[in-house]
Amino acid sequence: MLTKSKKGIFATLAVLTLVTATALTGCGDGASTSSSGDTIQIGALVDKSGKGADWGRKNEIAMNIAVEEINASGGINGSPIELLVRDTNGRNEEAVNLTRSLAGQGVAAIVGPFFSGECEVAFPQANQLQVPIISPSSAKAGISENNRPWAFRNSMTDDKLLREATPRFVKAFDVKTVVVLHDERDAWSKAVGTDDLPREFKAAGVEILNEGNYFSFNTGETNFSAIVTQVRNLNPDAIAFGGLYNEAAAFAREMERQGLKIPVLGGVGMYAGALIQQGGTAVENFVATSSWNVDSEDEQARSFVEKFKPQAAQITPADPLPGSFEANHYETIYMIAHVLEQAGVDHTTPTEEVRLALRDGFANLKDFKGITGLTSIDEKGDGIKTIYPLVVREGRFEILE
Repeated sequence: MLTKSKKGIFATLAVLTLVTATALTGCGDGASTSSSGDTIQIGALVDKSGKGADWGRKNEIAMNIAVEEINASGGINGSPIELLVRDTNGRNEEAVNLTRSLAGQGVAAIVGPFFSGECEVAFPQANQLQVPIISPSSAKAGISENNRPWAFRNSMTDDKLLREATPRFVKAFDVKTVVVLHDERDAWSKAVGTDDLPREFKAAGVEILNEGNYFSFNTGETNFSAIVTQVRNLNPDAIAFGGLYNEAAAFAREMERQGLKIPVLGGVGMYAGALIQQGGTAVENFVATSSWNVDSEDEQARSFVEKFKPQAAQITPADPLPGSFEANHYETIYMIAHVLEQAGVDHTTPTEEVRLALRDGFANLKDFKGITGLTSIDEKGDGIKTIYPLVVREGRFEILE
């Protein structure tokens, strides 16, 4: 039988051995490959069980369609892709833990995470571990720029989207005054509500009636009666909404109940078919930003939509069409395959070489042709894409001219 002191020594040695093994795995030994057998492994962080669960499960569908297509065409220089999907639950700490775990498994790159708040903590971790990470959805400005050179986004940030959309919105609805709403505790919502929307409305010559005292709600909130009453008292021409589609739909229903009929402009988080599904007639003249046109005539885009619909219908039967996030997730897998093919790597290439090829390939990506159109990566690590301000009219989104 071991004495108490010897038990302590062995326990300490076991912990040290585990830490050492973990550290070596995380750093790579210079001869490891980002593969398992004859596949190239790509990690993916999605929210399948938290506040973005519907998005997360559909993001996974979109990526799997891309992987199946690429593998059916011969893979990357003959090596199939293997997608390792992990559920962050929409929690920042889980996004960090899973980034570390996937990096330790030797993946070539990590796609995700979904929310800007998750990216704010996962990107520094990936940067430290020197593994390429690319979010197809995060839209808060500055996050990639603060985590160079390994962090990227295949998405348009809200500052760019709203710079294009706000003047069109002001002109279309003859807006002279506006009030601003956002979630003070959510990183993305706060950035849109306190920076992007006020800046662009001011640039367009619009007066903000609650400047310095923006209305704040909680993400997930469903009772907006008090805020709508306050908005009515200010009598604005329009509303600037820094929130996701589900809060926007609940807010719209309360507007309708109180007889408030004015247009609303939001960011990319408000663009989802579920906005119309949940809001019904109350979301008429709601305008959201997007870098994806689901009605695109591009052959690959139409094929993607047709493959996506039946699978997504099992999750959200009334909203089976892919939004910009799903399109970007699908496209990001193709972007990774394109860069690796150009670099001439396969499953036998050492992990460090694969990751460096992706880092440099993303940084220099120009006019990549995907289903959203032509995409380039700018000097901040963010995607530059075509912008589509979309307005709800008669129960469907159409481009706001």
